[in-house]
Amino acid sequence: MSLINVDKIAPSSGTGLTLGDSGDTFTIPSGATASIAGTASIGGTLSGSGAIDLSSATVTLNANMKAVPAWHAHLSSSYNVNDNTETAIPFDTEVLDSNSAYNTSNGQFTVPSGLAGKYFVYAQCMRNNFFNSRYLVKIRVGGTSKISAEMRNSDTGGTTFDTVQVAGILDLSVGNVVDVSLYQDSGDSSGANGGSSSSKSHFMGYRLIGV
Repeated sequence: MSLINVDKIAPSSGTGLTLGDSGDTFTIPSGATASIAGTASIGGTLSGSGAIDLSSATVTLNANMKAVPAWHAHLSSSYNVNDNTETAIPFDTEVLDSNSAYNTSNGQFTVPSGLAGKYFVYAQCMRNNFFNSRYLVKIRVGGTSKISAEMRNSDTGGTTFDTVQVAGILDLSVGNVVDVSLYQDSGDSSGANGGSSSSKSHFMGYRLIGV
C-alpha cells in the first residue's frame, strides 16, 4: 500500500475534485476524524460503524427522510350536523400544514405528489352537550370509512360533553382524500364542540418514515 503525505488537495483546474471511481471505498480508520466545515453533498451511501458528530452541523433532509406531510386542524367554534346524516367536519383552524395539503373549507387532506406511504391519522370530536343518542366518528378515504369509533349515550338530561377519539395507520396513495365524518341521531341538529382558545375537536396526521 502506497502512502502520500500532503497538507492540501486542490483541483488542477476549475473547482471540482473527484476521489476515486465508481465502486471504490474510502475508509477513515478508528481514531481518525474527518472534519467538514463547509457543505458535504452525498449522492450515494454513507456507512460505517463509527460515530458521526452533527452537534454543530446543519443537515438538509430529502422528503423521504421527513415525517411530512403533517397537518393539524381544529374547530374554532361548534359545528352541528343534521340528525341521522353522516356529515364531513370542516376543521377550520390550522395549527400545522407542512405541505399545504389540508383544506380548511371542507376538512380534506389530499396526499401530495411523490408522498404516498403509510400515515398515522387521528381525529377527536367532543359531543356538543346533547344526550340520549349515538355519536359516531369516522376517518374516511375517498368517502369510505376506514377507521371508526362510537359512543352511545343513554342519559336523559344533564350536561354531556363526551369525547370520541379515533386513530390508526392508513396506506395512502397520491391523490387520496382523507377526511372525518360525524353521525348523530339525537332527533335534532347537533354536533361537535369547538373553541378558538382551545382544541376540543380536531383532525391531524403525518406520514411515517422507515416503514
